[in-house]
Amino acid sequence: MMHTMEAILGSILILVGIMVIFPAQQNEISLSGVGYSCLNYLDQEGLLRNYAINDMTAELNDSFRSCLPSTVDFKFKICSSADCRDITIPYNKTVYLSSYLIAGEDTYNKRLINLWIWSK
Repeated sequence: MMHTMEAILGSILILVGIMVIFPAQQNEISLSGVGYSCLNYLDQEGLLRNYAINDMTAELNDSFRSCLPSTVDFKFKICSSADCRDITIPYNKTVYLSSYLIAGEDTYNKRLINLWIWSK
């Protein structure tokens, strides 16, 4: 009887361990598309172009906060060229980069938005 109870308890502990480990890994993998989806959503809503062209970083930050899950943190930068790297990101996290190009009729209206995203 005692060996049966130990086997049942051991099986439960193994199952709980598997359920805790695998969803966390799945969330990390799916995080790579979350940033781009948020950028695309803001573009479809007509907000992203206005924020980028007019350098409205506070408004864009608020939009990202409402669009992205609360379990992630992010930094972004609006650039007028492809050289858009001058930003400090955490070195001890897995960081994903999503880039979105806002095209315009002339060179002045083109913007690149880089969004770095990671789990808290």
